[in-house]
Amino acid sequence: MASVRAHFLQDWPASAILFPLSVSIYVSDDSVNWGIVGHKATERGWMNGPPIDQTYVWDGSKDGVAGGGQGATMAYARYVKVVFSMHPRAWTFIDEIEIMGTDGKADGAVVVNMKPFEFQYPGVDTAGIRNLSLVYNGYYPDVPAWTKDSLIPEIGYVNQAGQVQDWFFDGVLMLGLQSPAGRDFGKDSLLTDWQWYLDKTFGAQGDLKQLNEATKEVGIQLGQPNHKTKVVMMLPNSGENTTNFGDIDGDGITENFSEASVGIEKALATRQKAVRWWLQEVQNRWNANNYSNLELVGMYWVDEEVSWSKSAPDFLRMMNSDVHARGLKSFWIPHSLTYKSFIWKDAGFDAATYQPNYFFEDLSIDRLVDGIQTAKRYGMGVEVEFDNRMLTDNTFRSRFNEYMNAGYQYGFAGKGFTAYYKGSGPVLRDAASSTNPIIRELYDRLYNFTRGN
Repeated sequence: MASVRAHFLQDWPASAILFPLSVSIYVSDDSVNWGIVGHKATERGWMNGPPIDQTYVWDGSKDGVAGGGQGATMAYARYVKVVFSMHPRAWTFIDEIEIMGTDGKADGAVVVNMKPFEFQYPGVDTAGIRNLSLVYNGYYPDVPAWTKDSLIPEIGYVNQAGQVQDWFFDGVLMLGLQSPAGRDFGKDSLLTDWQWYLDKTFGAQGDLKQLNEATKEVGIQLGQPNHKTKVVMMLPNSGENTTNFGDIDGDGITENFSEASVGIEKALATRQKAVRWWLQEVQNRWNANNYSNLELVGMYWVDEEVSWSKSAPDFLRMMNSDVHARGLKSFWIPHSLTYKSFIWKDAGFDAATYQPNYFFEDLSIDRLVDGIQTAKRYGMGVEVEFDNRMLTDNTFRSRFNEYMNAGYQYGFAGKGFTAYYKGSGPVLRDAASSTNPIIRELYDRLYNFTRGN
């Protein structure tokens, strides 16, 4: 097989037809074990306008064979699979798939490394974390601050009397999305926002202090006082369009990350300077607090997307290299409509989970299934999604249970590396302490899910 061409149409919004964000080509000898030949991202964005078409082309002579080793230009196989995901609110129109090659084995054709698709599993790359709880501690004026007591039901599994029976989540991701100024830590936050978040998180009675005390209390009740919760800290995006970030090195000049203003090379170097400043600040403040029951194991890239700029992959590799230089692992959680999420390993991330984005809207169960299958194809874990609406609304409760059921059906419950989006409040505390058996069962079921029971 020398090349694959797939021809698509886009007509938005008139006919609600959109291009797929990516098209993946796999080959197999038995239709069970598959090897990647190549991923091709759309070269045309989603936009309003008249109908347009696009051909996604994998050409081995130009692109190589991803799973075939260096220098490979053709793949030798019996079956070909062309995979793409649809936008949940749009059609996908494809009228032709063209596969070019020769009968028999041509000179230069290679047998691609074929194996079953697999989720990411706990191990060195996940810093040993199996179940990662997302604890949002940004600016949420309507949500109570985290306390030791509100975190205990996440670190430990408690009975209805509040007594700890077992450990629960083995990792916590501390992250914020918005600052008091209303800026997004994943897009356009400034130095003042970064400093605010660090002060809040590392304060004398800050969020990490509360997490440490919660872990300490759970450890005492379980007779394991030296147990440490593994912590992943967020790494904000030094936004590529920011021109007045603030002065991080004391030279009296504000940092400019805009390639249009200062050029690609200088913009990347300045963004790297900001990344290194953040990493050093986190390390300094962590060491100064000397948390007795916490272990810093990684950083989380808070932007859920890959920028369309040509320099985006290079920036991610540079950023992840700096994270690794400090002995930390790099984590990422792209959403279901992320551009080029398939590059996560090539970009230097160690661990990733994929967001199905099924819980939040009235969508077909196919959205959840597609998200799980995409995670498996990409070698990622799955993000389980829910929030406090499941405590009061049967529709959201049903969706939570569909995630639980899917975890067992598709084999990642208690086995794969899994992240848990729970909204911004103490939903697990409220479920654990509920006198309503239907609500309490949600807490129990989640605990059993994390154990694969």
